[in-house]
Amino acid sequence: MTENKSPNEDLFATGAVDTTISDISKDSDTWVEQAANKTDAVSGDTYVKLDCGVLTVNQLNYLLNSMPFEITYADDNNQFLYYNHMLPKEKMLASREPSQVGNAIAYCHPQKARKGAAAVVNMLRTGKTETFKMPIPGNGPDKYIVHDYTAMHDANGNYRGVNEQVYDLMPTIKWYLQQTGQMLVKDPDARPDTITGASQKQETEIEPDTTTGASQQPESKPEPQTDATTSASHTD
Repeated sequence: MTENKSPNEDLFATGAVDTTISDISKDSDTWVEQAANKTDAVSGDTYVKLDCGVLTVNQLNYLLNSMPFEITYADDNNQFLYYNHMLPKEKMLASREPSQVGNAIAYCHPQKARKGAAAVVNMLRTGKTETFKMPIPGNGPDKYIVHDYTAMHDANGNYRGVNEQVYDLMPTIKWYLQQTGQMLVKDPDARPDTITGASQKQETEIEPDTTTGASQQPESKPEPQTDATTSASHTD
């Protein structure tokens, strides 16, 4: 795979990788249905052999929808392909809806957030970091919402996209304190920007709302800005 060291990313997913489902518009509200029909995708009680197990599609959905966090899968072509649809969008920590699946990552963010999103994806793609944690401020004292981005790789170590997990860390913190009889005490020497991925902010100009998933859908879907993108999503 060609490695692109540029901080720019083709967030409009104008290229293609070996798993790209072609001839379906990435901004279609029915991308999932069209993609499933074109690929004869299995569903229901059909079995799927995984790397260490055999489950039906239904069982996979049970497993993924029971996770204590929201999951988003964006492939190495920067296309949003999946989220665990366990809650309606108004109850999610990072709201998504089925019509967004299939979108290019660019369409999942307001324009002002795309530069930061591209920087995060590129750090993961190029191996500068394997994971990037982004706390979301302004949720009050009883919530500590974190967006956790992890690079995915195939068996040969090739970059295959981003696994985004969104979770409220506060219930776990409270449980731990209750179990151990401890309490939180402010550390005057602590630097929050070195505890989380926010330490990269000056270099990448990352804003808190720059998630790689579909949590921020813009009002419109503009045409790709070809002069601002690169071929980072292409494979050889």
